[in-house]
Amino acid sequence: MSQTTIHFIANCMYGDHVAGGDLHFFEMARASVEAGFKVNFFGGHALKSHVEKLGIPHTVTLTDDQKMPKINAGAIRGQIQLFADYLARYRKSLSQLSCILPQDLAYAVTDYWFDVLPVVRSVAKGKMMVWHMQAPAFRQIVMKSRADVDTLRVASLHYWWSQNLSLKKFCALPRKQVFYVHPRMVPRLSRLGVRPHEMDYISFGVDPEPPGAEEKPGKIYDAVWIGRVHRQKGIEDLLVTIQLLKDQIKDFRCLIIGSAKSELEPVIQRRGLEKAVHFSGFVSEEEKFRLFRQSRVFLMPSRFEGSPRVIGEAIICELPVIAYDIENYRPVFGEFARYVPAYDVSAFQAEARKQILAVRAGENYMQKLNLEDFKKRSSWRTAQELFVRKARALAEGT
Repeated sequence: MSQTTIHFIANCMYGDHVAGGDLHFFEMARASVEAGFKVNFFGGHALKSHVEKLGIPHTVTLTDDQKMPKINAGAIRGQIQLFADYLARYRKSLSQLSCILPQDLAYAVTDYWFDVLPVVRSVAKGKMMVWHMQAPAFRQIVMKSRADVDTLRVASLHYWWSQNLSLKKFCALPRKQVFYVHPRMVPRLSRLGVRPHEMDYISFGVDPEPPGAEEKPGKIYDAVWIGRVHRQKGIEDLLVTIQLLKDQIKDFRCLIIGSAKSELEPVIQRRGLEKAVHFSGFVSEEEKFRLFRQSRVFLMPSRFEGSPRVIGEAIICELPVIAYDIENYRPVFGEFARYVPAYDVSAFQAEARKQILAVRAGENYMQKLNLEDFKKRSSWRTAQELFVRKARALAEGT
């Protein structure tokens, strides 16, 4: 087993930001090394700088010449630049596929074509991929009926095309393993010919005992939100909810975590909310969990998500979650969130107010639920054990 290498094809990583999908394959790589596999990454200089901090033995096959400078991915010019870089990384990956040997395994860490197709074209004896989120359907793109469809539609069309191509090519392989993060993905995989033993649910992954778990800090903020400024995240609904809660709850305080201050602060000031809203800026993982524990409810007004880890992290901190009842949440988070009819902002506001007042009065619905079961199902360790078990089966030909 010590001679088997797992090649993590990760052409998707840019810049200094580490996204949820990046954390996921980092943890799978860590588990692979602990299980006796060798680990090699295919990716750019940005990936190289991150994996060097992992503290695990690894090698890197570089697929770019230098770290890509910042671009405006929201503009046509930026999207063209990004696609050109994808294509260059893909070509360089293909030119170096000879380092993947027949006894090795190859793992696509996203469903994008520039990660999946090199895996498909490699000679690895076992091939794996993870499917994190369903792309919008073509009709949803044309009608702009899903909240994550961009105004220009170019990125959404690329995502739709990429996912369809990747799944079709990968699912046609004879020896494969697909990890999916949501039960709703199963019917499509079945239609593509993936057999039950070739696909498994893998959790988004949370630390069941995050930093500071033993601490019991006092509550400072009534509500907390974390995310990027995009209509997909329900920003307008968030703002009108904060406005109402400020008017109806005495000394209401809301915390916004992340790099949204430059975009949201002027709006907050125009609405006269500056005394009620506080910005933490970008924070470490340890600080994020501390701030969660200092808050009474987590506001999740997103209009579309996959299975966001941040909800799982809030649940681990026994932080009540208020969310729209969009189709992806219940199969994953079940009773651990409080749902309101999708996009009914009045219902969202009412439930947020109800839960804030309940927690202020010492009542938290989380304390009545089986949190230990959720921790076990959603933990990194559970996901890692599944990944290693399936990798071993492919390596051993079973």
